[in-house]
Amino acid sequence: MKKKVNFNINTWLPVIIFALIAVIFGIATGGQLFGATNLMNIFNQSVSTIIAGLGMVFVATMGSTDITCGAIVGVAGTLSCMAATNLPGPIMIPVALGVGLIVGLVAGVVVAKFKVNSFMTTLALMMGLRAFVTLLLSNNAYLIPDSMRFIDNNVFKVIAVIILVAIIVYVFHYTRFGVYVRGIGENENAIRYAGVNVEKIKIIAFAISGLMAGLAALFTIARVGGTNSTIGQGFEMRVMMALYIGGIPVRGGSGSKIYKLLFGAPTIVMLENGLVLCGASGGTTQLIRGIVLLVAVWLSNYLAKKFVNVGVSAAQNQKKAAAAE
Repeated sequence: MKKKVNFNINTWLPVIIFALIAVIFGIATGGQLFGATNLMNIFNQSVSTIIAGLGMVFVATMGSTDITCGAIVGVAGTLSCMAATNLPGPIMIPVALGVGLIVGLVAGVVVAKFKVNSFMTTLALMMGLRAFVTLLLSNNAYLIPDSMRFIDNNVFKVIAVIILVAIIVYVFHYTRFGVYVRGIGENENAIRYAGVNVEKIKIIAFAISGLMAGLAALFTIARVGGTNSTIGQGFEMRVMMALYIGGIPVRGGSGSKIYKLLFGAPTIVMLENGLVLCGASGGTTQLIRGIVLLVAVWLSNYLAKKFVNVGVSAAQNQKKAAAAE
């Protein structure tokens, strides 16, 4: 019996891009990219991106946009550090998570109930939250208490990421909620006519995104040692790049997979790290990041249309040949 070869290029695209970036900068840096210290640095920079991305993937899968995670990192990090100056250190955890959850719920309600475009909603929230951080700090800075510095421990971060990925994978791939989120990205009207409360699903998705951004804030301030008025700036773009470079469809839908984020996050960090090791300026780094993102999104869309399923085409050709005989 002839075997059917089922191959979808989009499945392997995140791995291919990751390997390509690794090889290019491994050679360009003379092997410095793969030094033990540098690899650990890449991991440390990827943790917050992965955690925030685990929440944002629910929103992106619906075909919506959430650009508040950077501002949430700033607000949640600032308020949690401020709370810890007069209260026990562990108060940082509920404060950061609570801030993220509230912002996510607000965004979800505005998008779902008031039918405001998700990009405009989260853009307005991002601008407001950024201004709020500036008012809170007034050029001051807050340090994370010593009792909470364990969050930056490498072993703790590895365990935390593994647990969070396991939970999100289960929710995203093996629950009705995950099915509904992917369904909204494929065809929102069909899901609505099937009797699903689309507004409720959207609100929960944005709430999860905000909650995970609040958690990412804890790891971010633990890594830098505290908070200031610029913390989290540009973070939302890094998370979005991790999703889209990893192959998460911009339009959302069933093409969204958690493993794509797990390749996308270290890919974008490795790209930035490699450029720094090569001596590239900040402007050059930004330019190359933008070009890589455009190419990755274009390539993902192009290949999805061109080579959706090579195996099916091969099987059809075999069928035609057999009929002709």
